[in-house]
Amino acid sequence: MNIHNLIKSTIIIILMIIASMATIIAFSLIFDTFKLGNWYNSFIITIGVIIANTILWPILRRLLMKFIVLTFGIGALIVNSLIFYGVCCLIPGVSLEATDAFLIPLLMAIVNTLISNIADIDYYDSYTSRVSNYVSKEKKSYEQKFPGLIMLEIDGLSIEILKEAIDKDMMPTVKKWIDNSHTLKEWETDLSSQTGASQAGILHGNNENIVAYRWVEKENDNQIMVSGKLAHAPIIEERISDGNGLLCDKGTSITNMFTGDSDNPILTSSRFKLLTFSYNKSLNVVFLESYSFQRIIILFLWEILVEIKSQIIHKIKNIQPRLRRNIIYATIRAGANVLLREVATETLIADMLKGEVNSAYASYVGYDEVAHHSGINDNDIWNVLKQIDLQFKRLEKAEKSCERNYEFVVLSDHGQGNGATFKQRYGITLANYVRRLLPDDMKTYDKNQFITDHFRDAFIPENKQIGTIINKVDDIKERDFFSDKLENIKEKTPDFIKIEELKSKYQNDLDYIKTHKSKEQTTKKAKNSELIVLGSGNLGLIYLTQWTKRLNYEEIVMLFPNLIPGLVKHKGIGFILVDSFTNGPMAIGAEGIYYLNTDRIEGKNPLENFGKNAAMHLKRHNKFKNMPDILVNSFYDPKTEEICAFEELIGSHGGLGGSQTRPFILYPSNWEDPEELIGAKSIYDFLKKEIDELKNS
Repeated sequence: MNIHNLIKSTIIIILMIIASMATIIAFSLIFDTFKLGNWYNSFIITIGVIIANTILWPILRRLLMKFIVLTFGIGALIVNSLIFYGVCCLIPGVSLEATDAFLIPLLMAIVNTLISNIADIDYYDSYTSRVSNYVSKEKKSYEQKFPGLIMLEIDGLSIEILKEAIDKDMMPTVKKWIDNSHTLKEWETDLSSQTGASQAGILHGNNENIVAYRWVEKENDNQIMVSGKLAHAPIIEERISDGNGLLCDKGTSITNMFTGDSDNPILTSSRFKLLTFSYNKSLNVVFLESYSFQRIIILFLWEILVEIKSQIIHKIKNIQPRLRRNIIYATIRAGANVLLREVATETLIADMLKGEVNSAYASYVGYDEVAHHSGINDNDIWNVLKQIDLQFKRLEKAEKSCERNYEFVVLSDHGQGNGATFKQRYGITLANYVRRLLPDDMKTYDKNQFITDHFRDAFIPENKQIGTIINKVDDIKERDFFSDKLENIKEKTPDFIKIEELKSKYQNDLDYIKTHKSKEQTTKKAKNSELIVLGSGNLGLIYLTQWTKRLNYEEIVMLFPNLIPGLVKHKGIGFILVDSFTNGPMAIGAEGIYYLNTDRIEGKNPLENFGKNAAMHLKRHNKFKNMPDILVNSFYDPKTEEICAFEELIGSHGGLGGSQTRPFILYPSNWEDPEELIGAKSIYDFLKKEIDELKNS
């Protein structure tokens, strides 16, 4: 350390001591519960706390680390409070209550953080040095000398928004990598374009039967499965894993949905038990010193204030579209954008410094969370991306201190599209609109609050009127619904379904779609559930749950003749996907039908604006188990790039249309060009191949 840095450090330490004293004095003047006595007691307390933390914190941390981690860091704040309380009790004339002992150290940490930022102190450098010293005591000898691979996911970031952030100089580290050492490439998601399907494909090479973010399993008593639900993620991973995931060989999974068959999952949904909290020693580095977690809490609280400010600005400027956001969401945002971000980086740094892991995959989820509620290119998101880029800089600097070399890959699992929601545009949810197209006494299930951890299994009572045909339409095998071969259908159809009337009106499927005038019903008799409608971004799923199998196009037309024409003619809907006995999967729009098995288009192509591979994605998706009776995709406007979510989200993803299907991957330029990357499994194959190449290097 040169003289200049020594003088600077000394001045900053003095300033921090003075600031801490001022904080203690101010608190005593404001709150009667804290008795300071003489003013110089503030100096004694400050120095006493510094000495106590230096001596006691390493000991207490070692003894209480599991308690600290199991309490999500609250234990660290309690320990800090106890140390402060103990120091104050030893000083004559000083008295305080428990709340004072909790608040004063936190306020002192806030003041010190502000001084550090103003003085431009690189906290991360010093913290990385302390992490290095810590892991050196636990470091084991290892034979692997080949480079490891660190994969960093920015959840929900499309390649377009990434480029815009680079142009705005919000991501200088990523820009430097692109300019000097890495190649940026776009890839195309599967349907559905959401984290559950994408991470399953990337981490396990298999996302089959993941229909959407949430779906219904009819054969399982109409259980609603949710990809990100802690109770369901383990079930889903068991279905998709073959033991050869991306991280199966000494890999680490951090803040992901699935493990990639890692033996070291950290805050990963499929291995995270909320009540017992699977303890992981890697989290110890977050609490190396008394100040470290306090700093994260300060950033957490600051992010809440940033969100409140954003809400006020959006209301004052009347920014549209806009969601109603509250203080609960502000804490969720702070958790995603601060807590998980900092934990991911610090545990990654520790793993890199140990040098024992061959690969790691960590998700930074802040952008996705903020974009959902503020919009994909709102002013809110630029600082989020700037902070994520800062984490990459920290990792890059830490890698230079590692004994083992590491390569970096940055990627996203999907993008997002922007636009007002279906309900905002049309004043009605998709579920209620579907309900209007069904018989008046059809009962519906429309649960919009999907953030709870426990769903009650849907119990589906049978409607007496429609129940008479449950077993009578299962074996309809006619070549075409509007063909002349209607004898068996007519015999097995209840009186209230007028097959001959439909046939006399319409010549073929397209004529029926274009000319049938759907009648809307009321919803006044709906009490229980015979219909479940779910949203996954701009992908809607309609389940007619009286039937344990998926209904076909012919059956839906006979049972509910208003439903399909009413859906496709709604201007908020781009197309629907149904399965046909005779024609296989059909993508139906207001002006045309795409027969996916034969690539025959009748009328106007309903998939025209949804990408050159839209038909391929739909054809593959149609084979999945637990497909809805009707899959609905919102409209997409290629001029404005707008879509509309069937959930209350401004930025959304899940279906087809626009930037939600255009994520990116940034990989070392010396790697072989993977050419066109379509589907999450193509990313798995590419990365798996390069991991093997690194092992052999």
